[in-house]
Amino acid sequence: MKATKYILMISTGLALSGCTSFSEIHAVNDMRTVKPQGGTPFTHGLTDEYRRLSNWQADDHVMWMDGAWFARKGLRAAKGEVVMPSAPIAAPEGAWLRRGELGEVVQIPADRVNELAAARVRLMAYLDGGGRTLQPIKAAHAQGIYDCWLLEEWEHYASGKYCIKEYPGLEAQFMTAAAKPATSMAPTVQKNFQVFFAFDRSEVSEDAAQVIRKAADEAKRSNVAVLKLTGHTDSSGTNAYNQLLSERRAHAVMAELVKDGVPASEIATIGDGEDGQLVPTADGVREPQNRRTTIILQ
Repeated sequence: MKATKYILMISTGLALSGCTSFSEIHAVNDMRTVKPQGGTPFTHGLTDEYRRLSNWQADDHVMWMDGAWFARKGLRAAKGEVVMPSAPIAAPEGAWLRRGELGEVVQIPADRVNELAAARVRLMAYLDGGGRTLQPIKAAHAQGIYDCWLLEEWEHYASGKYCIKEYPGLEAQFMTAAAKPATSMAPTVQKNFQVFFAFDRSEVSEDAAQVIRKAADEAKRSNVAVLKLTGHTDSSGTNAYNQLLSERRAHAVMAELVKDGVPASEIATIGDGEDGQLVPTADGVREPQNRRTTIILQ
């Protein structure tokens, strides 16, 4: 009897949440119990913030798709990655509810983009100007509420707008902190970089070389102990082939870092194959943002 009731509850939740996938359910449930692995007070705070937002969407609103978006960002933060707030772009003309897919960029009505984009610029100035270090929990909360504001614009909620109402107060607080003398806002080290590759290739492009050079300069300036490189692929091709391709991509970035003056002894490389997708896809999908190597300064 209990088993039947449980199945009915799941079925009801799936129906209420629209086209919910099992990957979305797994992401939300994984987020409920994940514990930070290394990282900083900011990434720990970001993990907790995205966990709260994920549970809020899945449990209170039965919006598993929305909850999974927060969960995936939170799972990356739990690994020590400094996840960025998503960026707004204009939705195609005539679009209304659920414009495109939630990801690193979010489609919102064209007449709302300027306000959201300007707010993101101010938020990034605060985060990059020392907010992550000096006020890690407040900074994480501000980023989470900004992403929630984007979600509300994307979802075109007819009522509620909880995060739209909360964000201005948070911005007033961190803008006041950012206005203090420069000595109170210590410079921070950018610890995460992303390098992207063409389909089925491991050669470093000119744009990627510039990112790698910036990572090398940051590593030398801040005297980091280790640079961890993780290669990734999209889901097209076999698992065995993609594992080797992800390793080649990691080694290609390592070679470029060495050329830029980083000792090979300070670099660790691994290949993650199809795992750790930046944009979750089904098997066999060619997704450009999943063809990458991450650089983490530790």
